[in-house]
Amino acid sequence: MFGRKKKDTPTRVVHYEGVPGFPTDFPCTIQIVNDIFVIKRINPETTVDLPLSRITAFSSMSEANFMLKYHGQAVTTSKEKAIPKYYLVVEYDKGTLAFWGTGKEWKEFNKLQYLPLKGPSHIEL
Repeated sequence: MFGRKKKDTPTRVVHYEGVPGFPTDFPCTIQIVNDIFVIKRINPETTVDLPLSRITAFSSMSEANFMLKYHGQAVTTSKEKAIPKYYLVVEYDKGTLAFWGTGKEWKEFNKLQYLPLKGPSHIEL
């Protein structure tokens, strides 16, 4: 109906770190399509495909928790203190990816966090 989000609609997020060639704080979309985690950078469009079989975990957390866990200090990078940021961390066989969004995207981050993942059975370094 009106205003409802379709299930196959990508989630708009902001890339924070981890994807080579994507600058920090650059808008992109994420979506799962046929067991592939698809990341699309917006203008210029670049697509990155990461098979779910390579992903070991999705984690959703507040900005303070993300900064403390991955950067050693619970600092806030937001210019607007009234709008909290939430982070999605994607752990896969060769590293981590991080994206951020606001409360609207946080709901989608939480859904991903509870996906049943098999993870890789073999890791090549």
